[in-house]
Amino acid sequence: MGGSFKLWSFDIFQITDLLVNITKHVLKPRHELLTDTEKEKLLKKYNLEGKQLPRMSQKDAIARYYGLEKGQVVKVTYSSEIIETHITYRCVW
Repeated sequence: MGGSFKLWSFDIFQITDLLVNITKHVLKPRHELLTDTEKEKLLKKYNLEGKQLPRMSQKDAIARYYGLEKGQVVKVTYSSEIIETHITYRCVW
């Protein structure tokens, strides 16, 4: 069989971690995982390498919730009354 891939991935959460859905919390910005194609376009557009993007720890609550892995890039969209929309990107490490 050519190539390698993961069949299973799991994370153990404490019950207290699950009392509030952090993805729905009013203070949490929206997080969207970029596809490999979107990631490459982003890096090419700004002439960057993945390690040059701001980082998000793989142990971050959102990263754990979505099962994000090292090297993946997340689009983070902040919205508030002061600034309409602010978009940033984070690379999981």
